[in-house]
Amino acid sequence: MRKKLSKLTPEGSLQVSRRVEPTPSTKSSHGITRTGPRTLEVKTKPLDELLGDLCVSTGVSHFEVAARIAAQTADSLHFPNLTGNQADSSLIQAIGMITELAPQNLTESMLAAQMIATHEKALVFLKAATGANQTFDGQQAALNFATRLMRLHLDQIEAMQKLKGKSGQQKVIVEHVHVHVNEGGQAIVGAVGPEREGGGG
Repeated sequence: MRKKLSKLTPEGSLQVSRRVEPTPSTKSSHGITRTGPRTLEVKTKPLDELLGDLCVSTGVSHFEVAARIAAQTADSLHFPNLTGNQADSSLIQAIGMITELAPQNLTESMLAAQMIATHEKALVFLKAATGANQTFDGQQAALNFATRLMRLHLDQIEAMQKLKGKSGQQKVIVEHVHVHVNEGGQAIVGAVGPEREGGGG
């Protein structure tokens, strides 16, 4: 039997519900379906199945550590008035986001959790800045927080790329240069420009 989770409405308009598929037996068992105006239903793996692979998803060896990272990430996701099955849904989303970042060890896993948190909160502050009843001072404060978080997020991305060995790589191209010298001539290696006044090349 399928278990349908409650609708989530994070700060407003788009409603997302999740249908947990107990056995991913067919290719169509996972996906996203539009169920109404600005309403989506996501069919996903059950939480128990995701928890079974949690060490692989987080790149760590101990289940206690993997569970801690997943819980911290879920707590950083923005769901006002989180209740009931929504708590499971936030954990499912957190695990999915960590898995996409593909951490290979504890350092990368902790950084992945921080990256998800800064991304989430930056968007929360951006939305707060454009709220209907927002004052000018409140707008400026929210934009400042969002800007700082987005800059921090870029630093985190760079740090993750370094940890994964994907940044700072230089491409060196070696070309073979053939120099032909006619009889009585000279070969010059280097840049050749117009002769300066008073001699000297």
